[in-house]
Amino acid sequence: MQAQPMPKTPAKGAMLQAWQQSLSEAHQIAKMVLGRAASTVVAEHNSGIYRGVIIGHTRDYIIQQIGKQAAAVIHSKDRFHAPDREFPWPEVGRAFSIHYSRSHAVAREIREKLREHGLIR
Repeated sequence: MQAQPMPKTPAKGAMLQAWQQSLSEAHQIAKMVLGRAASTVVAEHNSGIYRGVIIGHTRDYIIQQIGKQAAAVIHSKDRFHAPDREFPWPEVGRAFSIHYSRSHAVAREIREKLREHGLIR
């Protein structure tokens, strides 16, 4: 009796390659939007609040400018309570507060700035 060949599964490195590519794209978006000198960090998942304008998305990440500086934070979409990939991610160009608690993220649009400029009533 001959042993049947085992189906080929991707090596661990190949599985990581997709998210690594997405993370690299997130860093590139931050540099493209904020300038080459921009600093980027990955969000602290245990706790923290990040406020600023969403400047981009990749397949796996949300990129948010922090304040008015050339600095960005990268949020993993896996940290949001999303039933599927159709989740309404924070819109690019809008200001959001992203809050972490127990490794889960919650995004809320910041409306105070809009009121200051008389854009909403």
